Order: sequence, then structure tokens, then C-alpha cells
Amino acid sequence: MNPETEKPQLPHFWHFVWLLFMQPITLHRRLKVCGIENPDESLLNLKYWFAKDETRSVKWQYLKYLMILLFIVMPITSLAIIDFFILLGYPIDFEKWITGIALSVVFGVAGGVAGGVAFGVTVGLTVGMAFGVAFGVAVGVAVGVAFSVAVGMAFSVAGGVAGSLAGSVVVGVVVGVAFGVVGGVAVGVAVGVASIIAICRIFLYPFEIIIQLLLHWLQKLFNRSTLHLVPVLYHDLSYLPHPFLAQHIILAAETEPQLARRVIEACAIAPGQRRAGKTALAHFQAQELLQLAQQQKYAQIVELQGEWLSGVEGAAEPLLKIREVARYLQSAETSFIASHRLEHVEKAQQQFTSLENHLLTDSSPVGLALKNTLPHWQTLIANLLQTTQQQTAQKIANPFRAGNPLSPEYGKNVFRGRTELVQRIEALLFDKSQNNSIALLGPRRSGKTSLLKMLPILLPDVICVFFDLQDNPIDSPASFFKKLAEQAQEQTRRDRRLALPPLPEGTPFEAGSQWLQSLDSLAGQYNKRILIGIDEFERLENVFPGERRELLQLMGLFRATIQHRQHLRLLVSGVATFDELDSLWSDHFINLREVRIGHLDKTTSIELLTHPSPEFPAQAISTEIAATIFERTGGLPYLLQCYGSGLVEHLNEQKRQQADMNDLAIVEQQVLGQATYYFRNTALDAPEPARRALIALAENQTNIEIDKPTRRWLKRRCLLTDTDQLLIPVLGTWIQEEYG
Repeated sequence: MNPETEKPQLPHFWHFVWLLFMQPITLHRRLKVCGIENPDESLLNLKYWFAKDETRSVKWQYLKYLMILLFIVMPITSLAIIDFFILLGYPIDFEKWITGIALSVVFGVAGGVAGGVAFGVTVGLTVGMAFGVAFGVAVGVAVGVAFSVAVGMAFSVAGGVAGSLAGSVVVGVVVGVAFGVVGGVAVGVAVGVASIIAICRIFLYPFEIIIQLLLHWLQKLFNRSTLHLVPVLYHDLSYLPHPFLAQHIILAAETEPQLARRVIEACAIAPGQRRAGKTALAHFQAQELLQLAQQQKYAQIVELQGEWLSGVEGAAEPLLKIREVARYLQSAETSFIASHRLEHVEKAQQQFTSLENHLLTDSSPVGLALKNTLPHWQTLIANLLQTTQQQTAQKIANPFRAGNPLSPEYGKNVFRGRTELVQRIEALLFDKSQNNSIALLGPRRSGKTSLLKMLPILLPDVICVFFDLQDNPIDSPASFFKKLAEQAQEQTRRDRRLALPPLPEGTPFEAGSQWLQSLDSLAGQYNKRILIGIDEFERLENVFPGERRELLQLMGLFRATIQHRQHLRLLVSGVATFDELDSLWSDHFINLREVRIGHLDKTTSIELLTHPSPEFPAQAISTEIAATIFERTGGLPYLLQCYGSGLVEHLNEQKRQQADMNDLAIVEQQVLGQATYYFRNTALDAPEPARRALIALAENQTNIEIDKPTRRWLKRRCLLTDTDQLLIPVLGTWIQEEYG
């Protein structure tokens, strides 16, 4: 059937009967595809059956199948069972049987068949209730009706059809005593035992074992494809495990991967085969991860995407741990500095050791499968570590991080001079007298993003979520909340081993409001604060290309969060102060407390350059050179990192261990090129009066007229000294070269 051109069809009748008894869950899914959903709720609703829609013919065909089962197949089956018991010499008193036939027909057939089939078949089948189908149909109708007609126990039939082991036995006993029929007890017990056998499908299990063993043996010894014949593909309700099924799937997957996937999906349905399916899938995932690592496709491992890998969301703990290993290996592969590569590989080795320790006690299928691949991973990381160590030998390790924000993983040693800022933020977060929102304001490249990334380790009692609008392109409220929720879940799982609730269904703002409320409740349970830090917050005005109404709704949600959430706090980070922006911001960010971040002072800057890490050579960058760099940069963290990194690279190229002033001149030319993006944005984004002032200051003009608004704008961005001089002289050098 071509799904694009043909309507879904019900299977032919005998296939329908097969699915009814052997694959009721599969049948239920087929019925849903055909448009038959929840017929138990609409069985007596004539509008459902007579509705003029494209599924009407399918519904009537389905109803016809049920009628055939109800009035033809089941009565014939019942009579056949009676004949069978007569042939076995079962003592049937025909006088009593004829006397009680009226009751049998009225209560047994009408109650047992009509009620049992209507409920057991229609409800049990269509909603996938395996026990209702197995017992309600197979035992309740076939056995219950036959026994009831034979001995006149009408209510025992009803009990049998209802699908309850206890009901079958108890009702059978009570009615048997009531009617004075001694055989009622025996029948009730027989129905109860039959219930267990029917529910567990024990009568099929010996055949399934033989078939599964034979098929696996044929595949293994003769390399003949037999996986398409395994019993799990044809029986949804096998409750006992089939031997060697996982090995059979693994054996056949090399030549028939799609069939192997189909069998794994079937195993997920059959209760007794779920472990086998998980074992096979875990084997494929472990092998695929190893293969990707050997091919150095670390990005795919980080995303957990592949033929057998289905993404990070919902992934097992061992997969998340090996993902962390790959994340560091990916960073090592993309790093241009040997010392940084070595640092990344060493961190990957640490994460791998953590994975090994975890797998010592992990008995899950994924854990056991990964354990078998650990020696190969260990060899791969050891070889990479040895190669990287050889590359970094006889060179100064470069601890400086120019260009990328610092984080706990990368650059913790060179994060300096922000202790007071962190203490201020912490005090505002735990101020119980009022719900504060925080604005972290500072010039470009002053370390705002680095500070936000470092907060998880600087504020251990706060659950920090970092969301950068520049790194998460969004164009609608729905994408904003979706990306925010995804980032929050990933970061808290990584940093705190805490599972945050997902974004609920619903319209964007309703879902966002409910999600924020759930975060506040979760934080209250743990008696902590959750801090959502939104970096580059000014971009919010540009991320919604639609009506301004959407931005107003978002601002309203922020305001409600600030006012009414006791444990959830918002922090926005950017360059512009709120008095320079639209009143929209100050109107909605109530109780706003500004925290300003500026350049590093001279002492901190010199200490950073001369002693960036414990193993850094003391003589590599002298105090004199460090002081000169501070004067040229004004203590701007980004430029300090650029100069420091450039000096170390230059010394390594020259195979020297100590820099001199001549090296500083060479490195400054590199910095002018490397930091062009920062210099250009600083000059071009300035208002026209500020731009003219910057050019005049760069050209060392005297008697420059700077009005108060321009002076305030320049000083807020740490570009002007108290004596109206350029705070960053190297910026003046770039302006002279660019505009001179």
C-alpha cells in the first residue's frame, strides 16, 4: 500500500483474527492508523459509527468483523468444545442440562458473549489490554461459555469473560453452591487455572523455545537468514524470554540492519523479550560509539546521533558519561595550541576514569555493552595523550584564553579579580526582603560571559542556567522557550546532576509560564535558588520579527517571575544601561539591581600575566613587560589574554623561555589583527559624537570638546580616563591605522 495514494485498510478477516489473538497490540496500532480510536467510548454512540467521514467504511468493516466473531465463530467454537468433552467421557447430565439451558442461553450467551465480547474484545483489543483480550476472549468466551452451557453456570461465564482469575473462581464457586451443582467448584477452579495458562500464554512457550533455538542455530551454523521468522515478530504477548534472541539479532544485523531494528521494536512490545531487545540495541550503540571515536567523529558522539543512537534526550547515564569524554576529545581536536590540546585530553582521561568507576556497578544492558569496549577506548585515549605530550614537550604551556569566554573546564586559572562581584550577586540572590532582578552591565570583552559561565562553581548553592542569545538563534517565543528549556536541562544535568522538568505542551507563553513555575517549585523543594542568566539581553528586541506585542508578553512574563517566584531569579547581561534603552525594560524589570563589571586593576593584571598558572615559568613574562601591557590595554581582560597568549606562542616559536620588550612590539602587531573585530565594533557602534571623540583622542588632538552625554557614554564603556584620555591606547593605535 502506498500511504500517499491509498487509504489505510483493515487486514483481511483471518489476518484480523490472527492479530486479535496473537498480536493485539499490533492490531490496536493498525486500528488507530485506520482511524478507529477509542471505540470503547463510542460503542453506543451512533454518531461515531454513522459519521460521514473517510473512515466510515473502515469502521463498518471493523464492526462486521466483530459481529462475525460474536455470532458465528464463537458459538461454533463453544459447540466444538462441548463435543470434545463428551468424547472424553465427561459426565454430563442432559436432563439437568436441558432444564438449565434457558438460564444458560439467557445469562451465559447474552451476558457472557454480549458483555464479554463487547467489553473484552472491543475494549481490551482496541486499547491494547493484553490480559483483557487473552483471557476475556480465549478463556471467557471459548471456555466460559462452553462450560456454562454444559453445566448451567451462567454467572461463571460472565466471570470468565470479564478476564479476572479471582472472579472466575469465586463466582464459579458461589453460583455452584447456590444452584446446588457440585461440579461448579471444579469448573471454577478449572477456569481459574486456565486463566493463568491463557494469560501467560504458557501453552505457546514450548513451541516458541524450539522455534527460536532452531532459527538461531540455522543462522549461526549455515549463515542462513532466519531472523524474519523469530516468534517475537508474530506474538505480542510472550511473557517468558526466548533463548538466544539477543545473540540472534546481533548475528543478523550486519547483513539485515533494518530487520534487526524491526525485531528490537517488536521486543519492546513483548513483555518477556524487552531485555533481549535492550541488550541487542546496547551492543549496537556501544560498537557505533567506538567506531565514531576511532574515526574521530567526536561531534556525533557529543550529540549521540547515529544509526543506533537517538540523541541526548532520555539517554542512559553511561551514554551521557561517554559523551563528556567525547566533548573534551572534540575540543582537543579543534584546539590550535598544543598545551590546550593536552589539557583537553587529560580532562577526557579523567572523564573516562569516572566512566570506568561507574560501570563497575552498572548492570544495565548499556553499561554491560560499554564495558566490553573500554579497552579500545583506553588505548585510543592513551595514544592520543602520548602524542599530545610529545607535541608539547620543550614548550611553555599556554594557559591564556584569547577569544573564547572562560569556563570551569577551560581557563579557570586565568579567571581573576571578580571576587567582589560574585559576593554582590550572591547577596542579592539570597536577600529575602525583596525579589531582586539583576543586571550585569559592562563594556564589550570585559568578562561578563566568563563570569556567568563560572557562576556554577563560584555559587555552589545556586542552580545556574546560562543562556546566550547570540549562540542560540531564535525567531519566535516558541523557539525562545524551547531553546531555554533545552539549555537549562542540559546544564543542570551536567553541573548539578539534577533533572529539570521539560517544557510542557501549550501555547508559547502558557507553556513558558508553567515551566518557570515548575522551576520555582523544584528550587523550593531543595531550598535553593535557580538563577537564569540571559546574556546579550539587548538582542531580545530583535529576535521577534513579528509584532511588538510578543515582546511585551515576554516582558510581562519576566515581570511576573520577578514579582511572584520566591526561588527563581533572573539576571540579564549586556553593555547598555537601562536608561539608554526603551522604557519597556525599566518598566518590567522591577527591583532591578545593577552590578557593573569593568576592567581589571593594575595589580591583578600584572599577577595574571606573570603567574597565570602554577606551572608557568616565573621568568617568561617579566613584571616590566606585564606593566607595559596593562598600560596599553587599560586592563581589559580580553586584550590581556591576547597579549599573554601571543607572547607564549612567540616564545615557543623562537624556542625561548623569556620575553623581552622587542617581543612585545611584535606581539602587538598580532593583537591589532586578532582583535580587529572588537576594535571595529567599539568604534562603529559608538554614537556619532562618541566616534568623533575617539578618533580625535587617537590622533592625540588637544582641546577636545566632549559634552556630558558623550563623556558619560564613553566612561560607562571604560574607554575614557578621568583626565579625558583614551583608557585603551592600543585601540587608539588601531583607529590611527584604520582611519588615519
